[in-house]
Amino acid sequence: MAGKQGSAKAGTGNIKSPSILIRPITRLGGLDNIHVALLALVVILMALLMLISYYKPIGVPPSNQTTTAIPPNYSVYMIHTPAQIKAIAERLIAGYAMTNSSISVLPYITNVSAMTVSYVPSMKDWYVQAPFRSPSSNATVYFSALISDATGGLVAPFMQAARPPQSGGQVVSQGVVKLSGRSYCSVQNPLRVSWFIDPYAPGAIASLKNLTELQSAYPDKVNISVDILYGSSFQYIANSAGTLNAQALGKYILCSSGQQRFPAFVSALNSVYDNGYLSPNALQSISATAGINQTQLNSCIADSGSAINAQAILAQYYNITFTPAVIVNCEYQAIPQTAREAICYANSTICGA
Repeated sequence: MAGKQGSAKAGTGNIKSPSILIRPITRLGGLDNIHVALLALVVILMALLMLISYYKPIGVPPSNQTTTAIPPNYSVYMIHTPAQIKAIAERLIAGYAMTNSSISVLPYITNVSAMTVSYVPSMKDWYVQAPFRSPSSNATVYFSALISDATGGLVAPFMQAARPPQSGGQVVSQGVVKLSGRSYCSVQNPLRVSWFIDPYAPGAIASLKNLTELQSAYPDKVNISVDILYGSSFQYIANSAGTLNAQALGKYILCSSGQQRFPAFVSALNSVYDNGYLSPNALQSISATAGINQTQLNSCIADSGSAINAQAILAQYYNITFTPAVIVNCEYQAIPQTAREAICYANSTICGA
């Protein structure tokens, strides 16, 4: 027995008790460096994902952008396009032809092809500018205006002039206005040109030189008719000389224009005309000197009343408010100095383009 007990005690002496290791809590919460680095990497990746998903580029429009450099996404900031604003400005300038003042020549001296269009984001308006050559000083002057992007209407013209009426026309080229609601003539060969004049209006008699020059430059290509319109200048002469006497100048011009010697008549008339009244006797002498057939002339003068009345109705149709004025191909209006441009615009083949 004693031997067995000794053996048992000896056996239990070889059994070892399990040991538990307890690490002290550190400032990292018990995490080692590897776990801390992994957690930091997860946080960085999540931040990058959030930044990519919520990031949106913000575009800032330029403060003064012209029509030639507007970026593709610029339409976000505006309602109208530069081309639309340019068309609005062309119609605006055309409206000045309806004003009864010296500014009525603005549509015919403005170079719309050199027009610049700029968007002003701070005002949400468009600034347009077009050069024209001053008739008095021959210096280059600029017409400019502010056009609302919201409505497309005129905010203010930057020049000493009244707001133009709404004519509906549009300046399509320098010196050429396309009339609203008018279409080209049904007969285009030769090209139809109507030359409206109040014989006593300033520049009317001188403009006949432009007429004969165009007839000479484009023979058989243009058909230019003289249309007499008795306006305020005629009435001023008629008040002192009498209506029938004052009408004689217009009748002689109209009836002489149908003869081949009309250029000679225009030259003789301009040599003696002093912007005042010319008696029927003086006009007969001028026409005889120019070689006008007197029999045809007198017959035409006797029947000219109905023709002049019809021309007055035609002037009303085209809404002619000043003379001299030129209508080309039934749809384009010009002044004598830009009649050539209107002819070439209406039919470029006439001018060799």
